[in-house]
Amino acid sequence: MARSIGNRKLDTRTARRAIVQGKATHWAPISRGRAIGYRRGRRGGTWVARFDAENFRREEKLGEADDVLDADGVQILNYAQALEKANRVFLTALTDATGEAPRGGPYSVSDAVRDYLKSLESRGASDHQSAVYDLERNVLPTLGATKVAKLTRPKLEAWRAQLAARPRLSTKKRKKDAKPEPPRSLTEDDKRRRRASTNRTMRRFVAVLNYALETGKVNANPMTWKIKPFENADVARAVFLTEAQQRVFVTACGDEPEFQNLVLAGLHAGCRLGELGRLRVRDFVDSSKTVYVEKGKSGKSRHVFLDEEGTQFFKRLAADRIPDELLLLPSNGEEGWNKDDVKKPMRRACGKSGIPHLGFHQLRHSFATRLLMQGVPMQIVAQQLGHTSLRMVEKYYGHLVDTHVQQVITSVPGAGLNKAATVRQGNVVALPARKTGA
Repeated sequence: MARSIGNRKLDTRTARRAIVQGKATHWAPISRGRAIGYRRGRRGGTWVARFDAENFRREEKLGEADDVLDADGVQILNYAQALEKANRVFLTALTDATGEAPRGGPYSVSDAVRDYLKSLESRGASDHQSAVYDLERNVLPTLGATKVAKLTRPKLEAWRAQLAARPRLSTKKRKKDAKPEPPRSLTEDDKRRRRASTNRTMRRFVAVLNYALETGKVNANPMTWKIKPFENADVARAVFLTEAQQRVFVTACGDEPEFQNLVLAGLHAGCRLGELGRLRVRDFVDSSKTVYVEKGKSGKSRHVFLDEEGTQFFKRLAADRIPDELLLLPSNGEEGWNKDDVKKPMRRACGKSGIPHLGFHQLRHSFATRLLMQGVPMQIVAQQLGHTSLRMVEKYYGHLVDTHVQQVITSVPGAGLNKAATVRQGNVVALPARKTGA
């Protein structure tokens, strides 16, 4: 474990108040070619790491300093946490500078996470950024210093239980002098959500450990981390709009034409917001009545087939436009839509339509629901959504398929069996005997 390095000018809030505000960074050397920096702004400071090795130089922001809010170990860091994160940055930078992964004693969970994330980045995995956040937020603070070969089932189960019991992080910014609010008790749905996210983190961590084993970085028993996931955690049903609600919602977006086009595209094609934001005019193919998604969440491309109404909408949207132009643009017309752009328009549309709070992703659920209720096979719906298997469709929409099956069976005409049961025996007409072969 690295030696703790103190610094009288940086390691406390009181000491950092003496640093002058401005763009200049106050650097504190850690070792040759490595330094941690602090830059003070009007609303608090920022931690920065610097790495220098011959012709290679890198500066990277570590997070906000705990000048105003208490440290959370992820976005807001105290000096010790910033120093720990800087050490991980130095290891990554050294790998990039030399092409070799450094080793510091026995292979730790932190080493395994670093190597796994490097492999995700090198192969262009679509979930690289989410993996970075997940592992740094949920794994490294507790298990980072643990040697992979020393991981035990009781230790993993205790860590997992602690993770599942932790309340969700609040996104609300606390006022400067406000007292911290006591953690609210978890509802049953909150507990289910925590178990579901813990299962996801556990799957990702198991992938880290398996990668370490496959690449020969560690000699361990993989049965140690084969722990059954929490049961009944992924039972949430998708929130969706009925066809009548979809019409009301689209009408409510009428005062914002660009946003209304985005909503219509989501309801007609069922694409994710990021996929819609990357669509170009050329991606709509009128001859085949499709929209081409070049890169979905899984990193694969797909063609989304449109019905007649969807085809007419995209045809109108793409008419007389440059092929390379973004198909859907916000009112500023500069860049494609992102998640921050749609929050306020979604709230305004929900208020006007009288529909309870709705996220943009629920438009995708509404698209899938409409197809399933019209009797479209689940395999085709999965293909339209870009899922490689039926698992996600069954998870969110399986109950809708059951409802449709019930409607179909209910509409099947009866065979008159109940009526036949009330006929008296004397009125029964015998059927002619079946002829048998000689």
